[in-house]
Amino acid sequence: MSENIKEDVVYTPKTEEKKAVSFIWVLPLIILCILGWIAYESYMKKGTNIVVIFKSAEGLKEGVTPLEYKGLQLGKVSKISINDVNSVKVNILVKSEVAKYVANEGSLFWIKRPTVSLTKISGLSTLISGYKIELSPQFRSEEQMTTAKEKLQFYGLDSKPDGLSTDDGYYVSLIGNDKDNVEIGTPIFYNRFQIGEIVAKEFKNEKVYLKTYIYDKFNYLVNKSSKFIMNDALKVNYGPAGLQIEVGSLYSALVGGITVVTQDKTQDKISPDENYVLYASKDDLRAKIDISIKFLNADGISSETPIIYKGIKIGELTDIFLTPYDVSSKAYIYDKYRYMLTKNTKFFIQKPEFNLDGVKNLGNVVKGNFVSLSYKKGEFSDTFEAQGINNIKENSSNQTFTLYADSLGSITKKTKIYYKNIPVGKVKNFALTKDLKRVKIDISIFKKYKNLVNNHTLFYDMSSKLVELKNLNLNINYSGFKPLLNGAIAISDVKRKDKLNKRSFKLYSSFKDVEKLRRIHNSGSTITAYFTNDFKIKKDMAVVYKNQEIGFVKEIKFADKKSKAKLFIYSQYKKYLNKTSRFYKKGVMNFKASLNGVIFEMDNFTSLLEGSIHLEKKSNKIYKQYEIFSSKNQMKNSSNSITIIFDDVEGLHEEFSSLIYKGVKVGKVTKISLNSKQQVVVKAQIFKDYKSFAKKGTVYYLKKPRISLEEVENIGSSVMAVNIGIIKTEAVKPQKYFEGYNSMPSVDKSQFGTIFKVESFHASSVNKGAPVYYKNVKIGKINKIDLSPDASRVVLDCLIYDKYTKFIRSNSIFYDISGFNLKFSLFSGTKVESNTFTSILKGGLVVVTPMEYNRPASPKDRFILVEELREDWESISPSIKKY
Repeated sequence: MSENIKEDVVYTPKTEEKKAVSFIWVLPLIILCILGWIAYESYMKKGTNIVVIFKSAEGLKEGVTPLEYKGLQLGKVSKISINDVNSVKVNILVKSEVAKYVANEGSLFWIKRPTVSLTKISGLSTLISGYKIELSPQFRSEEQMTTAKEKLQFYGLDSKPDGLSTDDGYYVSLIGNDKDNVEIGTPIFYNRFQIGEIVAKEFKNEKVYLKTYIYDKFNYLVNKSSKFIMNDALKVNYGPAGLQIEVGSLYSALVGGITVVTQDKTQDKISPDENYVLYASKDDLRAKIDISIKFLNADGISSETPIIYKGIKIGELTDIFLTPYDVSSKAYIYDKYRYMLTKNTKFFIQKPEFNLDGVKNLGNVVKGNFVSLSYKKGEFSDTFEAQGINNIKENSSNQTFTLYADSLGSITKKTKIYYKNIPVGKVKNFALTKDLKRVKIDISIFKKYKNLVNNHTLFYDMSSKLVELKNLNLNINYSGFKPLLNGAIAISDVKRKDKLNKRSFKLYSSFKDVEKLRRIHNSGSTITAYFTNDFKIKKDMAVVYKNQEIGFVKEIKFADKKSKAKLFIYSQYKKYLNKTSRFYKKGVMNFKASLNGVIFEMDNFTSLLEGSIHLEKKSNKIYKQYEIFSSKNQMKNSSNSITIIFDDVEGLHEEFSSLIYKGVKVGKVTKISLNSKQQVVVKAQIFKDYKSFAKKGTVYYLKKPRISLEEVENIGSSVMAVNIGIIKTEAVKPQKYFEGYNSMPSVDKSQFGTIFKVESFHASSVNKGAPVYYKNVKIGKINKIDLSPDASRVVLDCLIYDKYTKFIRSNSIFYDISGFNLKFSLFSGTKVESNTFTSILKGGLVVVTPMEYNRPASPKDRFILVEELREDWESISPSIKKY
């Protein structure tokens, strides 16, 4: 039995230590804290809700339209609803931190819309971002804000309020005419420079009140002495007074404007409660004297007809009315012309006149008739009776002389006497002499020109013989249509100080006869000048210096090789001759034309038909004897020319290809030829500063057109003539013969900049003309790409502009940024890197100068081109201040 009894087994419990609080209970506490903070923030930032009632909510959007003040957003529209049938209610949620500035009794609100006018464009950003509600606070100081009463409902304004305050600026009140076209934004000018604008306009008590804001920096220009005048915009008036067109300027014609005239800048400023008159025109400011004029009829005149004396407007008719006996008018004369109003003054209507003598006062046909006067001293009067102009006689003591001629020609009683194409007298009568062999012509010289006539005065007929051909010598004697129609007599140059004791003179048949006579009577001396026989010189040709005749060719002696010309030089011009003087023939005209351009030169009237001999006073060469060259170019080539040898000069043209230095034309190509070695010999002429260009070391090269992605260079040469560029040298030794280059060669230093050589061990993708950058700023370009003498490297000539050469140091590094780098990764994606679009197609270099830079680089330094630009290159920014 005992074997079946099982013994109870008691197990000892396994104990395990537990934490007091589980982490799972901490997480809800954290979430509750975060939610509480968010709720607190939302409550604190909820802001203050205000209501603004507008007539229309056009352009406003819930949750979008902002409330702004001086560009700062203060709140946003939260709700838009109907207030009544005439208005809408707009709820605006204002930020808590600015609520005290907005929600108070001094705030004004309006909707800002885009405004486009001829004077300015404002609110243009609202076209994209939408309309805005703007705030104008009445209270500005912190003390006013704290004492202001809170207000949450407002009535919005139709437009921006005046907001005018003397604390905010200088404002002037004007009273305008109801006809004046003045709007808000109309500019205020002082000497055609805008100094302010109209900021408010109001019509009350049947007057237009304007508020003008004067910009702060121009306050001193406006004070109590200032006058405000409407600018004259485009005014067109056509009536009995004719067509009148007035325009101040293109701008004032479009937008008008107001001009300020300030006489005394020391006076006090204008106070805001003062109202100043806006004048319609400057004429309203001038003092006037009222007069009355009676006319027999009002033919061609009306109110606003000007009163003009000697081309100057001195007054105007203001009113015309008919009486049983005549036509009466009211007028005014400016006070400054008061002295003209005398009992002896006669008024008359000036009209156009048509007759065979010509058309007089033709301008009246367009601008209309005007009233003029004949003034004489006397007692003051303000009442006048107008007369016909033909009834007004002028008392003048003219001088009378007699001319004798072989023939009357085209001279009539309407013939006038001219001096320098100005009428100085007229023909009174003519008849045959008693022996019937000559014509006697009585002339009258006007009183104010009486000093033109003396014992040596020469008269000639300038109309009878239009064209005269005698001994193959053509003489043109034309001085205009009027002398040709009515005949004309001219006075030649006169000696003003000569005496007058004769009353009769000979009338010569043409100017050429007078010219020969003048030459004979001139004192002077004769010189001998030599010329080759490949051009022709005639006797009596004029010798000219600076467009002034200084002599003439007196005699010609021909020889087999060189001929001689005897030149008679007038005494007063002999001083201009020296050992460097030379002469050249200037033909009647010189005309050359091609695709490269047109050259047209014409001589003066003195040598219109035969040409003339011109004097050049100074040259770079001393002549043993005076020489006459066939042209100005030949003369210049004898002393101011150089010779340049080229292998090929395609595109170079005589007379049209220029020598260019720093973009300035300093010479031209005069001749192109081949030498025995089949090289091209170019003869070029230097205009000025010949010595600085004709010296050893000067470089001449062809400026051929080149078009690339970076620049277009010498593009005109692709159609027009190719020019020759110049690089000057500091050498002093003179030289006339040079070897030309097909393109700009590589030189260490030139007016373009300094050349630094960068070497690469294999061909780079950069091209000629590619840019060189420093911190993404172009500081030069690749001037030339070539192989080193042993062909082991590629040498890039980098032209660095002068203003940037100090940034290139001996330890600077040149990086190749040509093309682009493509990086591919499964995790970061594909990345394309390039400096500029130009560098992708054309190539380029970047220069990086280290923080610890060395001495300035020189053209003798050599740099190695690095292929890959270091990633931190933009952060390397040394301050390079010394050379």
